[in-house]
Formats: sequence, C-alpha cells, structure tokens
Amino acid sequence: MKKLFTLLIAVSLVAAIASLVVAGNNAPPEIQYPTKLGTVTFNHLNHENLTDCASCHSAVQGIEAKQRKDAFHDLCLSCHKEQQQGPTSCKDCHVK
Repeated sequence: MKKLFTLLIAVSLVAAIASLVVAGNNAPPEIQYPTKLGTVTFNHLNHENLTDCASCHSAVQGIEAKQRKDAFHDLCLSCHKEQQQGPTSCKDCHVK
C-alpha cells in the first residue's frame, strides 16, 4: 500500500511539472479579460521572466470565476505593491 501511494504521488508530481513545462512553452504572449469595468490586458510574456508559472497558476486553477477574480486581484496587487512596479489602481488595468 505504501509503495502504491508513493508511486501515485510520484506520477502526480511528474504530471504536474510536465503540464507546467508545456504550458510555459505554449503560453499566449497576451491575454485579455473582458470585464464590466473595462478589458484587462495581461502581458503574459513579460511576467514569464519575473516569476515561476506555479506562483500564479496554482492560485487560480480549479476555482470558479468569482473566486478567480478575487484571487487575481489579491495576487496581482500584492506582487505589484511588493515589487513597487506594475499597475495598482482599477483604471490602470481595466481599460474601456
């Protein structure tokens, strides 16, 4: 039973890492999110060099749209404030 559990963990870990590698190689350079306040344009290409994929993707995977919106706000704003660069006000991201 222990060996099966260890094997399952190992396979899951390899699959997770492989999916991140594939996603990193096939990621679109820019992503647009239409919202009520205006379209948010996320420059994926610029962010790839700033942090690892899992830092952002693990925070929003598998959650519903409303929760994803809150997660993006928390994640992006905290990083932009910590790094003292990037937009931090609504109108900086949400463009009509």
